[in-house]
Amino acid sequence: MASDSESSEEEWEEPKLKYDRMGNDLLEILRTDAASCIALHSKFVALGTHWGIVYILDHSGNNNTSKHCKPHATSVTGISLDGSGEHVASCSDDGTVKITGLYLDENNQVITEDQPVKSVALDPNYSHSSSKQIVYGTNELVLLEKTWLGRNKRTVLHGGEGLVRCVKWRGSYIAWANDLGVKIYDMKQRRRITYIPRVGAGGTNRVLPKLGGTRVELYPAHIAWKDDTTLLIGWDKDIKVCAIRDKPSRDSRAPTKYCVVVHLFKTDFSCCGIAPLGDQIAALAYMEEDNEAGSTRPQLRILEPNAADKESFTELSRDALSIRGYQTYRCKDYSLQHDSTEIYFVSPKDIVVAQPRDEDDRVDWLLHINHHREALEAVKEFGKRLKKHTYMEVGLLYLDHLIDSHDFTEAASVAPQILGNNMNHWEGLVHRCIKAHQVSVITAVLPRGDFRLPQACYELVLEELLKTNHKEFEKLLNDWPNDLYNIVTITNKVLTYLDRDSHNPVLLAALAKLYAADQRFDRALSIYLRIQHPDTFKLIRKHNLYAALQDNVVALMRFGEGEAVVLLLDHMEHVPIDKVVADLKRKPDYLHKYLHALYQRDSHLGSEYHDLQLQLYAQFDRPKLLPFLKSSNYYKLETSLEICKERGYVDEQVFLLSRMGNASGALALITQNEENVGRAVEFCKEQNDSELWLELINRSIHKPEYIRGLLENIGTHVDPIILIRRIPSSMEIPGLRDAIVKILQDYSMQTALWFECRKVLSSDVISLLRKQLRVNSRPISIDEERSCDACGRPLLCQNNGSVADMPVIVTFLCHHCFHDDCLPSQNRSSCNVCRGNIRHS
Repeated sequence: MASDSESSEEEWEEPKLKYDRMGNDLLEILRTDAASCIALHSKFVALGTHWGIVYILDHSGNNNTSKHCKPHATSVTGISLDGSGEHVASCSDDGTVKITGLYLDENNQVITEDQPVKSVALDPNYSHSSSKQIVYGTNELVLLEKTWLGRNKRTVLHGGEGLVRCVKWRGSYIAWANDLGVKIYDMKQRRRITYIPRVGAGGTNRVLPKLGGTRVELYPAHIAWKDDTTLLIGWDKDIKVCAIRDKPSRDSRAPTKYCVVVHLFKTDFSCCGIAPLGDQIAALAYMEEDNEAGSTRPQLRILEPNAADKESFTELSRDALSIRGYQTYRCKDYSLQHDSTEIYFVSPKDIVVAQPRDEDDRVDWLLHINHHREALEAVKEFGKRLKKHTYMEVGLLYLDHLIDSHDFTEAASVAPQILGNNMNHWEGLVHRCIKAHQVSVITAVLPRGDFRLPQACYELVLEELLKTNHKEFEKLLNDWPNDLYNIVTITNKVLTYLDRDSHNPVLLAALAKLYAADQRFDRALSIYLRIQHPDTFKLIRKHNLYAALQDNVVALMRFGEGEAVVLLLDHMEHVPIDKVVADLKRKPDYLHKYLHALYQRDSHLGSEYHDLQLQLYAQFDRPKLLPFLKSSNYYKLETSLEICKERGYVDEQVFLLSRMGNASGALALITQNEENVGRAVEFCKEQNDSELWLELINRSIHKPEYIRGLLENIGTHVDPIILIRRIPSSMEIPGLRDAIVKILQDYSMQTALWFECRKVLSSDVISLLRKQLRVNSRPISIDEERSCDACGRPLLCQNNGSVADMPVIVTFLCHHCFHDDCLPSQNRSSCNVCRGNIRHS
C-alpha cells in the first residue's frame, strides 16, 4: 500500500515497510460490522468485532468457515492465542471469557464474571500445559488455572487500581496496564517484579480538557514484548523501554528479578499502538487537530532510541496510513498487533498490514520515483532473489523512460545489454527512434554480429539517414557489413536523390562505396576520381584496379601526385614508363615529379628521358640539377651545356665543361663570374693539374684580390715563388704582408712536420730492425721429421747412422732449410722460398 510523505525532503526516501490493505472476506465482514481487536499467529488471524463475533481468517482476509468460536453478547474487548495456535481466548463487555479449541473441544470453557472483561491472555504453552493457565482483566487481574484434581483455581494477582485494559504474556512474565501504570508479574516466582507508573516516576492522571473525561479512557496504554525480557510501553505521548534484569541475592526467598527503564522519551503524537522492529520501535501515531475538521491520518513512526541519552530518539521515517474513515476516529479506536514478519493496524472499518520490504519492493520504489537506472542496477545485483521483476522488464521500462524524456543517447548506450538478442524489442526501438527522428543515435549499437535483425530493419535506418543526414549515411556504409542490407535497393535510393542533386559529393562518395560493395569497381573508381576521394588509392590497391591506371594517369596525379607516383612506379607492368611520359607531356610539373621518383628508384630506368629530365630539373628544381648531372651518364653534354648557358647556371656549366675536358674554359668561366678566388682554387685542387694552376696565376696576375687569395691557398700545390716573381712591382696588394707571413708559416710548419715525420719513421725502422734481429736470433730445431723445403725429403738420413754420410744442411735466417744439393750453385745468397722460386707444399 502506498504511503504519503510529510515533507518534500522525505519524498525520495525509501519507506522502511510496505503496506497493503487486508481484503477478501474481511471487506464484507466490516461492511456490516466493525473490528474491535485482533490477534496474530503465523497460520491465521483472529478478529473480534463489536457485534461479539470472533472470526478466524487467513492472512489475506479469507474467512475460515471450518473454525468457529462462540460469539459474545456484546463487543469483543480482547483476543489471545496460545503459541501453537490451537486455542483462542476471547473476552467481552458481557462479562464472559471464552476459550475455544480450533481442533479439539475438550478444553473449551466459558468463564463468567459479573463485570466487563477488558483483556485476556493465554499461557503461551497453554495447549501442552496441564495447568491450562489464563489471565484476564476486569477491575482485577485474575489468574485461572486447573489444579491437579482438574478443578479451576481462581487467583487475583492484582486489583484496586482501575480496569486492567491490556495484558500480555510472554515466557514466564505477565505485563498488564491499569489506570495508574504497568506491572510485571513473574510466574516462576509467583510475585510481582515491578510497577512502572503511567507518567515519569510518579505519574498522575491528567484530565482531558475538552471532553472532561479521563485521559486513560480515550488514550489507553499499549504494551508489547520485544523479547523475553524487554517490554515496550506506549501511553499517550510517553514511550518507555523497560528491561528485566537478574538481581544477585543470597536469600532464596528474596526477589531475583528487577526492572529498569532504559529509555523514556516524549513524543509529539499520541501513541495508539507499539511494536518492536528490530532494534527500532514502530509506533502508531495519532495527531490531534485544533480545529473541527476532523482527525488527521494516523502515521507509522519508526523511532530509534539514542544509546547515549535515554530521553532522546531519532525518527527514521514517518508514513501516513490510508485508513478508511480516519476523519471520525479517535486514539482509542486504533490498535496495533505484530508478529515476527507483519504489523497489523486495526481500525473499526479497515485493517492495514505492514511488512518488511524485500528486493522486489525496492525495485518498485525506484521505478516509482523514476530512478530507472538504479532500479536496473538493483535487478542485476539481486538476481534470482527477485520474484516479481526481471532484467528485461525493468530494462524496457528504463528505455521507455529515456525515450519519453528524449534522452536517446543514453537509451542507445544501454539498449544492447537490455535487449540482448530479442529481435522484437530491437525492431520496436528502431521504429520509435525513426518516428522521433533520432535514428542516428542507435546506428552504432544495432546488432551486426552473429545475431542480426531483418534486412528491412537496417534498410529503414539507412533510408531515414538518407533523408536527414547524408554524412551519417555515408559513415554507416563504411561501418556496416555489406550483407546487412540489400545493396541494389539502397543504390537505387541513392540514385534517386542524385537525380535531384547530381553534384552532392557526400552522396557520390556513398554511391561509390555501394558500387564497390557490388563489385562494380570501374564505376566506383570513376566517381572517386571525380570527387577526389581520399580512399581512391586504397580502392585501387584493395581490388587490384591497376589496369585502370592507364586511362587515369593525369587524374591520379591531379588528385594526389605523391601517392600516384608511388602507385605508378610500383605497377610499371600495367602502366609503362612511355605511357606515363606521353600522358604527362602537357603537365610538365607532374612529369618532373614522376621522372625524379623514377630516377631515385633506379637511375637506369627511363634513361632515354634524361635529356627531358634535365630540362625539367632546370625549370622546376635547380638544386637537384647538379647532382643529376654528376650521377647520370645518359644525357647529351652539348645539349645540357646549352640549357645551362640559357639559364645562366654557372656551377652546372663548370661541371659540364670539366666533364667535356675543357678545364681551361671552366676555369675562365669561374674567374669571369666569381669575385672570390676560392671557387677557382677549389676547382684547380679537384683537377690536380699544374698547368691549370699556372693558368689561374696568369688570370689572376692583374687582380690584387685574387693574388692575395692565391698566396693564402697555393702554397701546398705550387711553389709560391712562381706567383711572387710574377707580381708587378708597382702593384698594390691589400694584405700582402699577411699573405706572405702565412706562406712562411705554412712553409715552416711543413718543414717541422717533415722533420717530425722523419723522426717517427727512424724510430719505427729501428724498432722493427730490433724485432727482426730477435726473431733471427732464435734457435732452429732440426729433427728427423723435418723435411727439405726444396725437394720435400727428410733432412736427416735415417738408414745410415755414420756422421760422415750425413748430408750438408743449409738453413736461412727465415728458418727455411734445404739440402745443400737442392740449392742452385749460382744463387745461394737468399732463400728460394722467400724469393718465390719454390712452391712446395
